[in-house]
Amino acid sequence: MVSYRYWVGIFSCFLLFSLVFLGQKSGALGVTEPEHHGETGLLLFIIPGFIASYLSSKQRILCPLLGALCAVPLCLLIRHFWLTPGHSFWQELAYAVSAVFWCVFGGMLYLLMRMVLHALQQFYRRQKP
Repeated sequence: MVSYRYWVGIFSCFLLFSLVFLGQKSGALGVTEPEHHGETGLLLFIIPGFIASYLSSKQRILCPLLGALCAVPLCLLIRHFWLTPGHSFWQELAYAVSAVFWCVFGGMLYLLMRMVLHALQQFYRRQKP
């Protein structure tokens, strides 16, 4: 069962990361304005990491990392051959690496929320007479 949940976490991150990456690069998810120079759309990559960490059993940081790292070459190949590349390969690679960072950050955010909720449960159990 643990092995099954391990692969579910990796595959879900792979699939969601690919959908977010290709959705943003194809223009379907127009998050940033043309005159805005910040990439706020990168924050959407927190969602695949959060979900993959939730679906994983033990290695909640490793699954989002492996899923995102497996998705990067596929996304870059699809972007280069089937979608119109707007930037150079190195700029796309830098964007993909920063997306991997945000994906792993989503997994860490899930672990933080889980730890805080567990601490609150322990606190309220001690407060009950």
